[in-house]
Amino acid sequence: MPSPAPFTPISFEQWKAFELKNPSLLPDEYVIAKDGSKCVGLSTVWRLDQEPRGLVQGNTGVRREYRGRGIAVALKLKVIDFAKRNGYEKVKTWNASNNAPMLAVNTKLGFKRGVGWITLEKYLA
Repeated sequence: MPSPAPFTPISFEQWKAFELKNPSLLPDEYVIAKDGSKCVGLSTVWRLDQEPRGLVQGNTGVRREYRGRGIAVALKLKVIDFAKRNGYEKVKTWNASNNAPMLAVNTKLGFKRGVGWITLEKYLA
């Protein structure tokens, strides 16, 4: 996923504490795409504490070699289906402006653009 900063690996314990132990995570809706026993994609779902009828579709990612096969669309559709079946009124997601393929997926699925985020940097001498 594009990021304004270089990727910084974290330990499994850090990831687990942030991701799996977060009280807003809906673990039963943590969607994983598999090819046999190999995990090839995922999408996370979080409750919006400030909007009880809303969800956040967090990271949706597909392994590079599996991209372009509709997997990201399928993952996002699973989350949208869950939201509809459970009475949610809104699903939010975020998209890096330089991630054109995911922006196309989100647009195709009817997500509307909201307020943008701007990242600023200042180099210090």
